[in-house]
Amino acid sequence: MLIYIPKPLVASEIMNEKVANTVDGIQLLRAIANKKANLNDAKKAFDLFVGYFESKIRTFVEVNASKLGYTETVAFEAIQCTFNKVWLYPTFDMRKSRCKTEENAIIVWLMSIATSQMHQYLRKGECAQLRDEEDLSIIENIDGYFSSFHVSEMDPELKMELVLALEKKLSVLDEKHRIIYLTYKAYQTRGKKLPRTLLEKLRVRLGVTQVTIRVYKKEACEAINDLELLRA
Repeated sequence: MLIYIPKPLVASEIMNEKVANTVDGIQLLRAIANKKANLNDAKKAFDLFVGYFESKIRTFVEVNASKLGYTETVAFEAIQCTFNKVWLYPTFDMRKSRCKTEENAIIVWLMSIATSQMHQYLRKGECAQLRDEEDLSIIENIDGYFSSFHVSEMDPELKMELVLALEKKLSVLDEKHRIIYLTYKAYQTRGKKLPRTLLEKLRVRLGVTQVTIRVYKKEACEAINDLELLRA
């Protein structure tokens, strides 16, 4: 799994920053930088940082990739690598920015990183990577979903009830939507984000683009009213 990890502040303090749809990016970056002292807090801070700032640079990266004649895969890789770089080197310095607000300064900083990572990916075929990823698997069906939680010791009757309930819930989805939903759900339930290697596997397995995966995930979550995963 991607080694993304975050924060030297008390978890409740970081969570309290997510008020009125905003976060304290400087505080989160400090938490990430302190990962050797407090890995769990660093992970939480990183999750918040990515969750908040990814959407703020995605359009910029996708538009610039298109203008340069690059595919959406290049844009996706650049975004992934941008936040990998943040995890590895959270070196933002407000004193070097001309922006009036910290948030805008961080966004400009991230855009600069994304542009650099995009060109690096084109030159070398890869950009900033986080090592020690787990060999995660695509979840093809409900059996695979429950197997991912190692529930062999679960009471058979209870397991059957859960399987039947999930089968009924997923009956409204076609195969591609179901596979995408189950894969995201399995790892989200365990507090993990899908690493780029697994997303690549999904694209190849289903013959779709990253944008399509994102759309299908949204459609699946809306169809079965899984608001928690929809927001993840």
